Amino acid sequence: LLINGVAPLAVEGAPLLLPVVAGALDIGPSAFFLAAAGAGGLDAYLFASGAEVPFIGLPAGAVAGLLLVPLTVVSAGVGVALGSLKN
Repeated sequence: LLINGVAPLAVEGAPLLLPVVAGALDIGPSAFFLAAAGAGGLDAYLFASGAEVPFIGLPAGAVAGLLLVPLTVVSAGVGVALGSLKN
């Protein structure tokens, strides 16, 4: 179910994401650290504000955190990996 639900989104979103990732690779590790800080900050803001998802009633920080926390970890990891490759 996860593969059938996520794979089409990844394939259809690729033409939009590839130029963004290429630009971030051109800038360097700081772009990935900025993306990690942005995703982590957004999740922290959603938790702090107490926003809820309409019609569901769950906290928005928890729901969005399912995507934002792994995105933060992966972005920071890519930034660290690119930073270590430049040395």
